[in-house]
Amino acid sequence: MRIGASIWLVALLVACASPAPNRSIEQAASTKQWQGRISVTVQSEPPRNMNAGFSLEGNARQGELNLFSPLGTTLATLQWNPSSTQWVQGSQQLRYDSMAHLTEEITGAALPMDAVFDWLEGNATASPGWQTDLSAIVEGALVARRVSPEPRVVLRIKLDTP
Repeated sequence: MRIGASIWLVALLVACASPAPNRSIEQAASTKQWQGRISVTVQSEPPRNMNAGFSLEGNARQGELNLFSPLGTTLATLQWNPSSTQWVQGSQQLRYDSMAHLTEEITGAALPMDAVFDWLEGNATASPGWQTDLSAIVEGALVARRVSPEPRVVLRIKLDTP
């Protein structure tokens, strides 16, 4: 009886924690979640700044990034998987050929999303033209700078702490 109850409890917990049915078990196991504030400054003429609250779920292969105003209103949702990359803003959906093009459209610079996920995990993964400072990642802060090509870009992320 005790083993049956344990199996039932594990099955219930797995069912409650299961991702949407279209995702594989492997993808679900590699899904991470972060939230906090993001700032991207592109040192162009004129300079471009993007600041927002965010929630990020997934990995470099498949995920979703929600951007929020200071009042908590959803500004945009970025969604990607191996076959699709899109920006959803209200009822408008725009498709892109890559996350690099989508992040460039939103922030003014292509962000190295593969590396960003590693940086959030505290791994100093190299990305061409980018320098990262992970010295405060245990406090939930990271800074990455694109030094080449021009224009220079500064990415700052401050994660919410539990």
